[in-house]
Amino acid sequence: MTSKIVVLSVEVANRIAAGEVVERPASVVKELVENAVDAGAARVTVDIAEAGRRLIRVSDDGEGMVPADAALAFVRHATSKLRSEADLFSIRTMGFRGEALPSIAAVSKVRLITVALGTTCGTDIRVEGGVLKDQREMAGATGTTVEVADLFYNTPARKKFLKSPATEFGHICQIVQRQALAFPAVHFRLSHNGAQVAEYPPARTLRARIQQVYGLELVDACVEVTGEADDVRLEGMCYRPLQTGAAKTPQELFVNRRWVRCPSAAHAVYEGYGTSLAKGHHPRFILALSMNPRGVDMNVHPTKREVRFADQERIHDLVRSGVRAVVGTANSWTPTARNGTVTPHVEETSRSPYPLPLDRAGLAPSARIAEAVQEYLPAIGEEVRAMGQIAERYILAYVGQELQVVDQHTAHERVLFERLIRQFEQGPIPSQQSLLPQTAQLTASAAEAVRSHAVDLERLGFEVEDFGGGAFLVRALPALARQIDPEALLMALVEEWEAEGSTGPIGERYHALLASLACHTAVRSGRTMRLEEMSKLLEDWRDVGLPSTCPHGRRVAMRLTLEELDRIFGRQGWTK
Repeated sequence: MTSKIVVLSVEVANRIAAGEVVERPASVVKELVENAVDAGAARVTVDIAEAGRRLIRVSDDGEGMVPADAALAFVRHATSKLRSEADLFSIRTMGFRGEALPSIAAVSKVRLITVALGTTCGTDIRVEGGVLKDQREMAGATGTTVEVADLFYNTPARKKFLKSPATEFGHICQIVQRQALAFPAVHFRLSHNGAQVAEYPPARTLRARIQQVYGLELVDACVEVTGEADDVRLEGMCYRPLQTGAAKTPQELFVNRRWVRCPSAAHAVYEGYGTSLAKGHHPRFILALSMNPRGVDMNVHPTKREVRFADQERIHDLVRSGVRAVVGTANSWTPTARNGTVTPHVEETSRSPYPLPLDRAGLAPSARIAEAVQEYLPAIGEEVRAMGQIAERYILAYVGQELQVVDQHTAHERVLFERLIRQFEQGPIPSQQSLLPQTAQLTASAAEAVRSHAVDLERLGFEVEDFGGGAFLVRALPALARQIDPEALLMALVEEWEAEGSTGPIGERYHALLASLACHTAVRSGRTMRLEEMSKLLEDWRDVGLPSTCPHGRRVAMRLTLEELDRIFGRQGWTK
């Protein structure tokens, strides 16, 4: 019988290995920036062309490499950061596996220019598809520049599955932002197609860096988190409970300056908020853990996104207690005296009358639509009558012959969604000009998403002018959302674009955006409503066919029929 097992060629093996490290252009940026930081760079410049498909250039002013080291850098598992197996349990650098440059070079055309500290003559190396093409001496300033051209040119299947340029560049912006948060003392600069997108000068504190990346408004909405347990130190910021919303951006966690995903730590944050976090709301935070490298295993996955802690429970308790210590004194949410009671008609002249929007809403969730879009139905003959409000979030209503408890937010969200769908099917959604245009300051990745979806924004009723540097002037909003914070609304749409991508059917993509817009605009739980407002909301809900869920799949009402009431009170079979 002929043998079926063969040893793969070095070229094929390298391309398979590269797939674990180089997932997309952002992966290249991450690895190269980490190498620059490890080299002691005080300034890192990232230049991108065509969202990284054509060119990625990362330059630094670090210590550089001597010619012998420059050549070895392209050999798989060659590294200056480890010497023995024991070093794997005490990792103090960002890169350490010796896979980054070989993996990148296996699927692209790479040029490395480096000049070692204390020398005047450097090295220029060119590698294509993992094969050394040229190596020569050259003069230059101390530091290293790596140019990666034609990414995935020899693996067309990988190239075909890249997302749109806007999506891919958004991931690159996110990588640079995270590196800037991890290393506040380093100067980062990012450009795309020759235009500067973001610049983060050296910052003295993590708080100052967070303000550079996310803006003053986010910092003002946060409280500082600190904590210490033995050799583990926690610092960062999290949102005040009353400032939280349905969005999860940002939720950033760094361990020894490395951005990681850690469900246990995220769970600890939620536990830290406890009952201070309103239902359906999520905390927003940027937290950094510093600890002895021997207490954390970074060698879990080639991308180094996951870690394991030697004492998981201690880390969980530190994060939970650190958040809890500041959340309790940061205007935390507490139940009102009305909770658990039926609130009768309340006269409040200071409240805006229906039709809604009634007040400023939080960020919309990025969950996908969980049900098929229901056809907009004409009014039906059911009588609806509001009787009161429960805990400032539910409406007690008489609907036909049934008693129903209606969630005021999800009911209004569905009403607005159906109206938006009708408007959208007839053309661009009507907009309303603002008397005073409002400014929205977005992060670099969010700003790029807004620029690339200008047509979508026009169809949704927005009029947005780009002022550069992440600043936008919002001159008009959808008429139904005229009282909503434009910055929060734009961020909600950005989250939908990131969640849905740009490859799905156009109808599905717009429905998701309209659902997010409706959720963001709907009356919020916790708002006291006048009896007339409750009645009008119920009538509108009836006129769209009494749908049972909101666009995201959440329940609208709990029904209690006359038959169920008879059964509860033992009146089955009675005629009177």
